[in-house]
Amino acid sequence: MASDPVTPWDFDVIQIGCGPVGQTMAALLGQHGHRVGVFERWPTPYPLPRAGHIDHEIMRILQSVGAAHEFEPHAIPVPDYDWFNGDGDLLLHLDWNQPTPSGWKSDYLMFQPDLQDALLSAIRRLPSVELNFGWNATRITQHDDHVEVTLAHGTVIDGAWTPDGTVRTVTASWLLGADGANSTVRAAAELGCEDLGFEEEWLVVDIEPHDPDIRIDMPEAGQYCDPRRPVSLFRWLGRAHTRWEFMLLPGESAREMTTEARCWELLSRWKITPDEATIIRRTVYTFRSLLAESWRRGRTLLIGDAAHLMPPFLGQGMCSGIRDAANLAWKLDLVLSGRARDSLLDTYGDERRPHARSLITMSMELGRIVCLSDPEQAAARDRAFRSGDVAPPPPFPILTAGLLHRNSHGVPAGPAGTLGVQPRVHWQDRTGLCDDLIGGGWTLMTSVAPDQLPLDDDQHALLRHMDTRIVHLTRAKVPGAVIDIDADLTRWLARHRADVVLVRPDFYVFGAARVDHAGELVDSLRRQMHPHMPAVPA
Repeated sequence: MASDPVTPWDFDVIQIGCGPVGQTMAALLGQHGHRVGVFERWPTPYPLPRAGHIDHEIMRILQSVGAAHEFEPHAIPVPDYDWFNGDGDLLLHLDWNQPTPSGWKSDYLMFQPDLQDALLSAIRRLPSVELNFGWNATRITQHDDHVEVTLAHGTVIDGAWTPDGTVRTVTASWLLGADGANSTVRAAAELGCEDLGFEEEWLVVDIEPHDPDIRIDMPEAGQYCDPRRPVSLFRWLGRAHTRWEFMLLPGESAREMTTEARCWELLSRWKITPDEATIIRRTVYTFRSLLAESWRRGRTLLIGDAAHLMPPFLGQGMCSGIRDAANLAWKLDLVLSGRARDSLLDTYGDERRPHARSLITMSMELGRIVCLSDPEQAAARDRAFRSGDVAPPPPFPILTAGLLHRNSHGVPAGPAGTLGVQPRVHWQDRTGLCDDLIGGGWTLMTSVAPDQLPLDDDQHALLRHMDTRIVHLTRAKVPGAVIDIDADLTRWLARHRADVVLVRPDFYVFGAARVDHAGELVDSLRRQMHPHMPAVPA
């Protein structure tokens, strides 16, 4: 990696917000040695669960920052996500037990503080990241070459953040807004939001059973699409908690629904009593669908809920935010290290915004299945499912825009935009997941020896400029090669009729090719990076 250009600012990046999305971002940047100042309004990490689900892609990102293996024992792999009607008949089954390209189980239920503990442990191993809790951004000023943020320190008194009179002003090259749905950074940058039209109030109740292994008659993850009261329920929120979500009906208020007595009344259907569990959280959320109109203005960028909000029915809100961090971090690293112009950062929104929109749309469609409270409409829905008139859920979205290898028509070619495979490998007397053994970043994986790739000096220079690893993976025991233990990558290459695959630092495939077209693949990267490079490496 190239050295960071020297700047007069306090930090390379100021980040407002330190939830799991912001923690992931800080860890990704800190791994490259960038000076990150993280400022969080609340004096301590949020102690209660908000998000409750992650998928295999997010586990791989956590793995990349050294948090996955600490976090994994606390997460519950969940194989099924079942949707029932008011009579208990199965309407929709989502199979979360399929093999994944990432080397992890498909989906996990988790207790958010467990995730935060693992991420904060990873951050505290990085000396270039400074964590500051209890600081609220009160003024943000963008200049041509830096940003300036004034912050007030405070404490929590009677549940409300209260300033204590201490003020600090800091500067940086870039500002990241990871500060949630009511983002101060988004407002300061005057970035508006598009409302996609979903809004429902739901009561969220989290309990901690006194016996974590208590038998509760409920699916591990499911939706009751009951017009009398739609309910989402998750037996395992990590390994010691359980969650229910209840839709508010017309005339019900948040104040009424969040009383402890009302919550126990709702939970009585599952025969859970105060003698067996403690309610640790009871709050009403408004599930909404918002998308920031732009994710960058000048030296300010948005990630996570500051950039997008979606209903929770796919469990992809926080996951999408962590994808934002993985996408933006490698681009910001190139900019901060002087290897790319800041125009590269425009590809962040170009790539992530359509992906997030697709997931918001999918979540809204699932929400419309769940949230029917009219008995006649619910009965029509049930008949449609029974008759097979309801189309299956669309496939999970891939990247379709931005830095991807394209065919002669300008369309992403073959596997470009899909997630790259992380096989189990054997290398240097160790067996494990590929990223753990050989590292991340730009990676050119090849089934032939690297010296057989028809790459010229200019193409090798570009790969060096991008800090690209060239990895020979094979099923054979070949000197210097990494052994593809289960042949996962070998089969993937065969399926795509390819010998080489170029994978981006966020684990998305840039492109794949036969060995005699490897140079064209690298040249495609050169053409797309050329407008963003201070000088084309030679």
